Amino acid sequence: MTAYRFCRSDDVPLIVDAYERCNVGAGARPWRLTVDHMKRLGREMNLWTSSCMVAFEGSDPIGVLIAAKREPIASLVLHVAVHPDHRRRGHGRHMMTSLSQKMAILEPTLMLVELPEDDALGRRFFEACGFTRRDVLTDYTCAAEAPAGGVDPVGGVDLVADVAAAELVSQEDFEAVPELDRCWQRAPQSIRNLRDRPQGLAIATDRDFEAWLLHRGDGDAENPLPFLATPPPGTPLEVLALGGKMPVPALVRPLLAVASDRAGRPLHMPRVHPSEVPAGLIEQVGFRPGARTTRYENDAAPA
Repeated sequence: MTAYRFCRSDDVPLIVDAYERCNVGAGARPWRLTVDHMKRLGREMNLWTSSCMVAFEGSDPIGVLIAAKREPIASLVLHVAVHPDHRRRGHGRHMMTSLSQKMAILEPTLMLVELPEDDALGRRFFEACGFTRRDVLTDYTCAAEAPAGGVDPVGGVDLVADVAAAELVSQEDFEAVPELDRCWQRAPQSIRNLRDRPQGLAIATDRDFEAWLLHRGDGDAENPLPFLATPPPGTPLEVLALGGKMPVPALVRPLLAVASDRAGRPLHMPRVHPSEVPAGLIEQVGFRPGARTTRYENDAAPA
């Protein structure tokens, strides 16, 4: 007989074990998951074990649901898996229904999932669970190069300078893009959760920051989860956010060039919403589109 239960704070090893047991076979695991990764997901992505569920057949885990939650905004389903021997019996659907019923009571009621564009199986599953397409997010990569002799002054503003992440996070325009118009891993709350780990660059006048960017370069060499926004050494440097009073190409390009030159690698800005960067700017400054992510939504429904 199958039993289902939501997890407690001391169930992190159980969730990891269920993830390993349910994602079996060559290439079946979408990412490597450890107890340490789960703890990081809690800190950085607002994963709550109380939003995670494990399905059991006897004492053996046969299904797992992993989800994050940000009050009062939304929940994000990070992963759903059922062991191959127990699929097509409604276990995945039952876990999603249970989470929906719980969120309908406890809130937030908006539920999201972000799926690679080519994940046809995932799309069919979540559509069967009542999710509908919300928007499409696009990955961008930029091979910015610093000019010979360094970056020159631009348009009378000061040179590119290092700025503490806390200063940029406190800027009024940091909140200009609504939280739900950014992917979960680069939403304002995610960036705040990183505390002092992001690094900031800005072009400033004595009035204000004319243009700025936040990036993250503390790479994890052990195949990190994509949600942790931490590229391994040698892969593109993660751009967390772009902003400023005058985010025009002539001001943004020097920031990108300095960041790329220091890291010795290209820049990557994942899962960009169409409204996140001023129209056309991201391609004007040298970014090129790549992989696309489809984001789905559903309203939690009571039993």
